[in-house]
Amino acid sequence: MILVLLLFVAASCGDDAATTASPTTTAAPTTAAPTTTTVDPTTTQAAAVPSSTASPPTSDLVPSAGDEYIALGSSIASGFGISVQATPCGRSDRNYPTLVAAKFGLELTDVSCGASRIPNVVDTAQGDFPPQIEALSPLTKLITVTVGGNDIGLNGKALACSDPQTICDEPDDLEANIAALRPQLTAMVGTLRASAPDAAIVLVTYPREFPEDNCPELSLDDEELEMLRSMAEELEAAFMDVAANTGVLLVDPYVEPGDHTGCAPEEDRWVAGAVADDGFAFHPTALGHRVMAEMIGAVLRS
Repeated sequence: MILVLLLFVAASCGDDAATTASPTTTAAPTTAAPTTTTVDPTTTQAAAVPSSTASPPTSDLVPSAGDEYIALGSSIASGFGISVQATPCGRSDRNYPTLVAAKFGLELTDVSCGASRIPNVVDTAQGDFPPQIEALSPLTKLITVTVGGNDIGLNGKALACSDPQTICDEPDDLEANIAALRPQLTAMVGTLRASAPDAAIVLVTYPREFPEDNCPELSLDDEELEMLRSMAEELEAAFMDVAANTGVLLVDPYVEPGDHTGCAPEEDRWVAGAVADDGFAFHPTALGHRVMAEMIGAVLRS
């Protein structure tokens, strides 16, 4: 665990990044403005588009250049640790919101933030940061959101388990937190719709972090891996159910075939293992963000 944190700090300092808290802790960073940018649609870097993106929309939802796009969520959306970091929330200039905005030439306001939970999106300030929903307006045309892992303690538990000095057990409140996920996510979608009635809402799942077969790069024993994989499967299933029941769009990199975890060759990793060269442990890599951005673009065009 110490090695992971030292590596992240070193990477941040080398890029003149802002000092950033762990993306799994509830303590919020100091005040910083949302990242607002208008992006040139001719500057994106392409990535291969996986074949299965999501439940397709029934009409053309391709946003127009200049449309207002609000990115919500936790460190999985913000690109925590990936250079270059723009704010103490851990927002990277290579995260999937920035890439989606560039693809379509959108006016992006990115309020995603490391350690965010569902209440921080809807109605609860995160330290000095107001609830993320306050960035929405009736003019908003696109909303993306990835959140929920911190609500069940997924990545915090993964970081703890990857420390060989830690005895890793299932969280005592896991069953209750999993049971609360679907109602919380469903209520969140309803609140987003009320705040931005003309916006397309895209739920983006966590990419698969924990494969079937173990490997040294994860620094987990087999029981820890099985527990974490089960937690991640519960999270992905909740996203699927909520998208189906509310009619929002779903982008689901979790179910894509092949191994893209920390056990995969570096050029195939969508998610880092226990040590990240550029990014953070058990979080999407820069490649993972490019893939998610392509999947979002594909579902909007489908």
